[in-house]
Amino acid sequence: MRVVSEVSRVSVNPRAFLPCGRTQMHAREEEMKHSAPLRSALKSQGIGRCRVEQPRSRQNLPAPMSVSWVLRYRSGMKATIAVLALVAVAMIGSAGFVSAAPTDCAVRFPEAEWTTLREGPVTVEATGMTPELSARFNDEISIAHGWIVDEIGPFSTTVCLVSNESSFDTARLELGGRRLHAYSDLPERLFVLNTERFGFVAPASAFALSQHALWQNNGDHPFPEPIAGAIGHWYRARILERLEQYHRDVMLGNLFDTEASIEWTSSSQEPVQSWDPETNFAPIGDFVDFAVATYGTEVLLETSGVRWAEIEGQWRVGLRNELRGRDTDTTGWIGGVTITAMSILIALVAVTVGLVAKHRKRERLPTPAPIPGFFSKTVNREP
Repeated sequence: MRVVSEVSRVSVNPRAFLPCGRTQMHAREEEMKHSAPLRSALKSQGIGRCRVEQPRSRQNLPAPMSVSWVLRYRSGMKATIAVLALVAVAMIGSAGFVSAAPTDCAVRFPEAEWTTLREGPVTVEATGMTPELSARFNDEISIAHGWIVDEIGPFSTTVCLVSNESSFDTARLELGGRRLHAYSDLPERLFVLNTERFGFVAPASAFALSQHALWQNNGDHPFPEPIAGAIGHWYRARILERLEQYHRDVMLGNLFDTEASIEWTSSSQEPVQSWDPETNFAPIGDFVDFAVATYGTEVLLETSGVRWAEIEGQWRVGLRNELRGRDTDTTGWIGGVTITAMSILIALVAVTVGLVAKHRKRERLPTPAPIPGFFSKTVNREP
């Protein structure tokens, strides 16, 4: 009875009727070697050994597998499906969050309706302007942004382009009673530009973005002035293609002055800046162009005033040499200038003497007395 009961208990085990591997067969033999009656009963029923069934068609039937492998496969699939489900939920949730999150310009200035022109580290949004103008301004900002990232370093800023025809409240950003033209908040990484004068959108953007890049690449601290301003004017002149014009201007004004004269670290960047792009220009961008051409773009992040003073001296000497057409010093020009000055002085003296002599009052000669009897009347006349 004991054997029958054990046989009945074992025979209901599904693992006994499935194909098994060599390891499973050895395990069963270890379990049954202590009971000869049980082993005999199992062998009589074909349960105590592994039964390998050859499939009739290898193309239609799967390869044999054990129950344990099936269970492990199912548990692994469940875990994989659970992980994929969690990832999908997270992605859907994050996508919904991003699409529902308002833009920076919309958060700061909700009274206007904003259109996103560009996304990324430098986000560009516009309000109250046509798609054609928006595309033009976005292209100009993209050019300046590419230059600055390559030459100064990565930075992030939100650019809000404003039109007077929009519902944007310009009064909130008017500083000192001046109208809003260009407004930049460096710590908040915000740049607001009034686009009423189309031609100044590109230079104003180039100047402002360079200031944000210098601030952020200086550890979110103010960059020395006027170094930062000079670099901003360099980008402004480049996008307007006026570097050659500015070079001629500074060369003519630098004939005798070859010493550094600018205190390059006299102040620092203002965190909040407001300016008029129409009047914000200077030919000092030619100096930065010389510095970059000589020492590379790494000099743009130099904060030492001594270093910039050395470069300024080299720049001024180069301007003088270019103007006179030679790189070596000479004393011949000193004699020529002296002779020319003396000639001019002598000519001035001669002209002065002539004018004095011309306008000098002459003394009037005294009138002589009349000849006696010359005007007397003749009484008797002979025929």
